[in-house]
Amino acid sequence: MKIKKVIAVIAGIAVTLSAAVGGVYGYKSYQDKKLIAEVQPVSNLNWGYWGDTETSYGTVTNDSSQEIYLDDSRMIKEIYVEKGDEVQKGDPLLAYDTAELQIEIERKKLDISTIENNIERQKYKYEMLKTQTPVKKDPPKLNEEQLAWYQHMDEENRLTETDKNDSRIYNYLTAASIPYNVTTNAAGELVYPAGTAEEPYIYYVNQNAYAYGGFFNAIRPTAEGGSGKHVRVIVCKKDADGKMVLDTDEATGRQTPVADDTVSPNSVELNGSDFPADYDESRMWYLFSGKEYIPTSLADEYMQAYEDFMADWEVPKGYTSEELYQEAADIEEKLKTLDIQRRQEQLALESMEKSATDGVVYAEVDGVVKTVGDPDEKPEQGQAFLVVTGDDGLYVKGTISELLLDDVPVGTVVSANSWESGMTFDATITEISDYPVSGNSWGEGNPNVSYYEYTAYIEDSSALRNGEAVDLSISTNQSDGGGIFIEKAYVRSEDGKSYCMIADENNRLKKQYVVTGRTVYGSAVEIKSGLTEDDRIAFPYGKNAVEGAAVTDQSNMYY
Repeated sequence: MKIKKVIAVIAGIAVTLSAAVGGVYGYKSYQDKKLIAEVQPVSNLNWGYWGDTETSYGTVTNDSSQEIYLDDSRMIKEIYVEKGDEVQKGDPLLAYDTAELQIEIERKKLDISTIENNIERQKYKYEMLKTQTPVKKDPPKLNEEQLAWYQHMDEENRLTETDKNDSRIYNYLTAASIPYNVTTNAAGELVYPAGTAEEPYIYYVNQNAYAYGGFFNAIRPTAEGGSGKHVRVIVCKKDADGKMVLDTDEATGRQTPVADDTVSPNSVELNGSDFPADYDESRMWYLFSGKEYIPTSLADEYMQAYEDFMADWEVPKGYTSEELYQEAADIEEKLKTLDIQRRQEQLALESMEKSATDGVVYAEVDGVVKTVGDPDEKPEQGQAFLVVTGDDGLYVKGTISELLLDDVPVGTVVSANSWESGMTFDATITEISDYPVSGNSWGEGNPNVSYYEYTAYIEDSSALRNGEAVDLSISTNQSDGGGIFIEKAYVRSEDGKSYCMIADENNRLKKQYVVTGRTVYGSAVEIKSGLTEDDRIAFPYGKNAVEGAAVTDQSNMYY
């Protein structure tokens, strides 16, 4: 019985909440139709994109140099030069022990393979995160409005003495309840039956009717003596409208209520003389079983259902929206770190493989051997073992971000602008260091990544002098300016998905989900799909930026 009551309570909650939610959304829809949002074509907001520029600065010098660094994986077999020797490009400088180097190359490949496997694992985790539906881990709160409604219904039920469809049918009996067989005399006064076994008080009730103690006290013998009242209580049959069903006597035309023959028992006889003591008038008893009636409270049942639910409630497995965002950010950071490690290891491998054929390192510039270390002594960290200084033509050194190492190979043309004359010169990169510099002292790049020094040769150097300062720039990721790049403020995020607010064919705002790409110029984001330049979009914040709001074209724009 208790389970059925709880189910009924939950069903009542659902119906009430559906009506309330429907009302709220209906009112919200009405309000949305009164809102007006300004929109403008995507073409007006498209920044376009022509590529990035890597900038730094340096000093023009009349020499170039080649620096050779050693690590623990390399054993020198022979050194062919001494400090002060003049060398030509292609001359042998030193040779490594290739047998040991081959072993180190295989080890380096294994290291790179391990890093790549870690990258793939992190990418897989990242893709799995995209399939996760965010969960809410906060426990459901008690609906105070619903509880108040049930408390109100409890109060209504307590005040309903008779059936709501027929006032002649009682839900409960009190000392003031009037029998059905009471008549009215000529003066309009109520005339009660004798209250004897032959002429009892008759009451028609619903199946589970009960009586207050005051009712039983009223039919007991009075203090002055005499007999108690006889009472007959009958469960009344009702029609489809909840009204009393009457049986009409064909001879007399008299109508008599019909007892409900689907209920057993459907009547009971009470004799007030059988009640020896006073009853507590605030307590109640079922009329047909004599058991005490403990009134059930809808509010109490609602509270019990809520408490039972909370007792079994467990924190859902999965990620909240905030946890998904943080987890994705952590993976992106790990991928960035792993990618840097892979690049560094790949550069080291390429350097090893260059020496692996015959183990010989050759001069890359014409010049003089400036430094040669002792093969039996390990150089200090960051110190070159062998340095060749060139003395032909003008060179300049700059830096590039580790993120551009794949896009800027040897041979890339650098634009150099003189601080003194303002003239611009082309310089060709001849060498890129295998090791990052300490900080980016040549420019204002991203401080969170490493920078690598490059050397560039200036062929037309007639208008330059040794020691002159120049600004350096390298154009990368060149584009024709196509694609859609709009301010990030026009793109919002919901459950890990990006969307814009656009005007539909009925000139109403709607959410349009988009796929975003890279961020350029610090504040513009690429829209890969979901928008066209002909779409009209609104600024997606403010009270008017809601689905269903009417739109108007924005005017008086300044570009």
